[in-house]
Amino acid sequence: MLRAFIKYEDGRVSRDTSPEALASAVRDPEAVFWLDMLKPTDEEYALLDDVFGFHPLAIEDTLNYMQRPKIESYNHVGDACRQGYFYMVFHGPDLETFRQRLRTKELDLFVSERYLVTVHEEVMKSVEAVLQRAEADAARVLDRGTDVLLHNIIDHMVDHYQPILDYLQDALDDLEERALTNPRPEVLTEIAMKKRELLNLRRIVGPQREVVAQLTRGDVPFIREGTRVYLRDVQDHLIRTVEMVELYRDLVLGARDIYLSSISNNLNHIMKVLTIITVVALPMTVVTSFFGMNFDGDPDRGIPVWRWFLNHTTGLVTAILLIGGMMAGLFYMFWRKGWVGRGDRLMGVGKEERDAARELARSGADDRRGSVSAAPGPVDTGASVLR
Repeated sequence: MLRAFIKYEDGRVSRDTSPEALASAVRDPEAVFWLDMLKPTDEEYALLDDVFGFHPLAIEDTLNYMQRPKIESYNHVGDACRQGYFYMVFHGPDLETFRQRLRTKELDLFVSERYLVTVHEEVMKSVEAVLQRAEADAARVLDRGTDVLLHNIIDHMVDHYQPILDYLQDALDDLEERALTNPRPEVLTEIAMKKRELLNLRRIVGPQREVVAQLTRGDVPFIREGTRVYLRDVQDHLIRTVEMVELYRDLVLGARDIYLSSISNNLNHIMKVLTIITVVALPMTVVTSFFGMNFDGDPDRGIPVWRWFLNHTTGLVTAILLIGGMMAGLFYMFWRKGWVGRGDRLMGVGKEERDAARELARSGADDRRGSVSAAPGPVDTGASVLR
């Protein structure tokens, strides 16, 4: 689907997407226009070569989905294209798509001083937001220049990274809590998935930050100094996003360490319980073994008292008292040492100590987050003015 906004020198605005109208706009040195291509067909893709004369390598990159974020300068002059242009690749985040398939949406751009061509296979909220303003007042949007139009699209795109960061922060907080209190095997699986999500996001945001940096340094000649100020604000948001991704990666590794430590502590707890049960049952084994010795009770050859003791109620009562007394003594000793009783005593750590350790770990993570959010950066002087 093609959507075009063409503003001619006399102030007239056309939305004609025919090849003839687009070719006329390209050849008109005073015309400024924006062409958006959503899910283009083969015939619409052909316009990139037949009408604009873009370089075959740039067109090939547009056809190949999931390109790495980049910016390339082309001074190639085709049949219709009479000036140089820049080819850019950006990736727009989408929370639902990111949560389901761990990916972002690609946006290809051809931009020069007079025109902007955007190509994307999926509906993108950032592009749709600018398109709505263009449909309401195309002349006003195009009068500000293609550099401002480019900034508006990128700015909306970067703003959509914040919901993804909020989602990751909530997910990691939940993982830390579950790794500490309920370290089940599925927690380790979720930790591995979150690590993969962060690596995928870092792979996208890192190069994208460098692309915006080139736009702010003046490498693109038609971007005016006034627009570069707002692009530096976009760059600052991307830098913060990269820093937060790195911080969340550390938190994922920390959650994994917490999980492994919890598993080890639980294993130690189980071994301690089994050891206590074994030690407590030891007096029963000792006493019954002693009374099970094969002493002969014959008066002439053995010990006459022993036969009487084994066959009399006194022997049974004595054995039971010995077993009970020794078990009670062991229980009392273990209780004094804090090895039996409440679960916290059995773990060897009181509830207060565990809560204090957990609070200390959380405060350390909050301090790291605060250091990132408090990092100095350009002040937002009102980027909405450019919108």
